[in-house]
Amino acid sequence: MNLVKTYAGLTKEIYFLCLARTINSIGDFVFSLITLYLTLQLGMSAVSAGIFVSLAALISGPGVLLGGYLSDIMGKKTIIVGGQFLSSILIMSCIIWSGTIAVAYILIIVMFSISVTRPAYNSLLIKLSTGEKERKSAFSLMYLGANIGIAVGPLAAGFFMKNYINIVFASISIVFLLSTIIIISLVKVVDDKVFVKDKNESVNNQNTQHNSSLLTIILKRPLVAYFIIISFLNYFIYMQASFSIPIQMNSSFGENGAAYYGTVMTINAICVIILTTFILSITKKITAINSIAIGAIFYGLGFGILGLLDYSTNFIIVALSTILWTVGEILIQTNINLYIASRVPDTHQGRFNGLLLFVGCLGYTLSPYLTGIFINKIDIENVWFIISAFSLIYSVCMLSLLYLEKRSIRGKVNEELDF
Repeated sequence: MNLVKTYAGLTKEIYFLCLARTINSIGDFVFSLITLYLTLQLGMSAVSAGIFVSLAALISGPGVLLGGYLSDIMGKKTIIVGGQFLSSILIMSCIIWSGTIAVAYILIIVMFSISVTRPAYNSLLIKLSTGEKERKSAFSLMYLGANIGIAVGPLAAGFFMKNYINIVFASISIVFLLSTIIIISLVKVVDDKVFVKDKNESVNNQNTQHNSSLLTIILKRPLVAYFIIISFLNYFIYMQASFSIPIQMNSSFGENGAAYYGTVMTINAICVIILTTFILSITKKITAINSIAIGAIFYGLGFGILGLLDYSTNFIIVALSTILWTVGEILIQTNINLYIASRVPDTHQGRFNGLLLFVGCLGYTLSPYLTGIFINKIDIENVWFIISAFSLIYSVCMLSLLYLEKRSIRGKVNEELDF
C-alpha cells in the first residue's frame, strides 16, 4: 500500500489521461501489425515487409515534429483527439481493403497520425502536473500504463491475427475511439494553447513568448539543446533490446534463440510492471538528471554482461542482464521528459517534446545500421562492451550537464533556468 501511495495526490485529469494512454497502447503495435499482416496474410517475404516497416519508422520523425508544433499552436488535447480519431477511422477502413496491399499503406499513415499525438501526450501531462516530484509520479504512471497496454494488445491480437484479421482491425479501432472519448469527456484543460505562468505577466509578454521561434528559445537555453542532443545515446542504446539481443540469442542458443528472446521480453515486461512503482518510491527525491545518469550505468551493466556469453551460454546471465537494463530503462524513460518540463515555457513544450522524440527516431533508425557494422567487424559478444562504453559515456554526459548547470547558476549566466 505504501507503494500505491506513490501515485496518490495527482489530479483526476492526470489519472484519466494515463488511463486513456493505457487503453490507447493496447492497440498501439502498428509496427508489428504491418509485419504480421504482410507476412501472414499476403505471404510477403521478410525483406519486403521490412521495407514497409522502415517507411513507417521513417515517417514517424516528421510526425512527432509536426505534432509538437501543432500541439503548441492548436492545443495539446485537440491534437491528441484529432490524431487518435483519424487513426481509429483509418484502421477501421482496413476492413474494406482487407487482403490487399493497400492495408500496408493505410497502416503507414496510421503510424504517422499516432506519432503526431506523442509530443502532445507528453506536453499535456507536463501542463496538468506541477513540480518535478509530481511530474515524476505522473510520467511513471503513464509509462507503467503504456507498458501494460503494450503487453496485453499483441498478446490478445495474436489469437486472431492469422484467421480473423478483420476482428483485429475492428478491435484496435474501437480501442483508439474509447481512448479518445475518455480524453474528450474526462480530461479538462484550461488555456491549452497559451499558458499563463505568472498572473501578473502581461498579455503582450505572453504573446511575444508564444510567437518566439523554436530556434530563439533553444539559443536562450543551450543546456536544454545539449540535453536533447545527448539523449540520442539513450535511444541508440535502448534499441539494442530489439536488434542486438535477438541476434545474440540466435548466436548463443541456435534454433531455440527465438524462444529465449521471447523469454527475455517476458522478463522485461514483468520487471517493468513490478519494479516501476518501487523504483519511483525510492528515487522520488533524486533529480531527473541524476536518475538518468544512474539509469545509464544500469544500461552499461545490463548490456555489458552479455559479453560473458562468449565464455558461458548460461541463460542466468541473460536473465540478470535483462533485469539490470530494465531498471535502467525505467529510470531513464520516466525521467527523460522532466528536464525539459521545468526549463521550457509551456508555449513551447510541444515543440521541444517533438524535438526530443525526433532525436529518438534518429537513434532508433541509426542504431541497427551502425550496430550491424560493429557486428560485422567484430563478434556479437564484443559489441556489448562497446554498448556498455556508450552507456557510461551517456552517464558522464548527464553528470557534465549537471555540473554546467550548477556553474551557470553560480555565475548567473542563464537566469531563465526554472527550478
